[in-house]
Amino acid sequence: MRVLLISDLHANLEAFEEILNHTSWYDEALCIGDLVDYGPNPVEVFDLLRYIRAKRVLGNHDVAASFNRDCRSSPATHAASVVTREGITRKLLVPKSLGFLGKAERKLDLEYDGMKLRALHAAPGDELYRYVTREEAGSLDMSGADLLVLGHTHIAYEVKKEGVWVVNPGSVGFPADGDPRASYAILDTKTRQIAFGRVKYDIDGVISKLRNLVSNEQVLRVLADWLQTGQRPAMTSNEEEPEDNRHEELGENEGEGPEDESAALLALFNPDI
Repeated sequence: MRVLLISDLHANLEAFEEILNHTSWYDEALCIGDLVDYGPNPVEVFDLLRYIRAKRVLGNHDVAASFNRDCRSSPATHAASVVTREGITRKLLVPKSLGFLGKAERKLDLEYDGMKLRALHAAPGDELYRYVTREEAGSLDMSGADLLVLGHTHIAYEVKKEGVWVVNPGSVGFPADGDPRASYAILDTKTRQIAFGRVKYDIDGVISKLRNLVSNEQVLRVLADWLQTGQRPAMTSNEEEPEDNRHEELGENEGEGPEDESAALLALFNPDI
């Protein structure tokens, strides 16, 4: 089986569509979280992900949008996350869709051809917020899994050594490794091989959409620079880390318990969803 691994789509429809155009030969899709914020098309990206019946886990931006919480992003991108979440994500996604956005597991345990795969957005034990770099990945606890698939960093990598196999497919919508092309990976479950891919897409078209939706010029400039360079914005000298950027713990029924993803296909053509 060939599994399409995607993460951190961030409402970038052009990037997502271009990946699907280049990977029509996959058998199943697995999304490692963060469908929304930063980009201009949260509705279309969410609907398209449901249409292809992708399995998914929660990302920190999905939780922030669904439950109206802080996403705990870095100071350099925090304003952009807030502005786009309030002005785009929560404005365009109707309440039922926002609720469904938050109805996913924080982690998924799957099995393909006898291989145990665990998917989560950030890190084991901190599924939403902690960043795991390539250097740190080699020391992670696999907890019985053969393969651990992460997202969140927006940087693609694979670490494979004795007892450890960690893959991050990078970011579809806002890569942060200096390559602005949309990033993804394909897992061949029979050969247990990973193939990484990058595709060009209409970045100018995405920026044009953002220009029509974002009135804050500084935020627009941050997002445009990020899209064009493939580099996560750096803090300026007058920016400081917030004293308390902690997120409330999710409630008992928030972000837990899978909801039938296939049911969403029925809602795809329902204007109330």
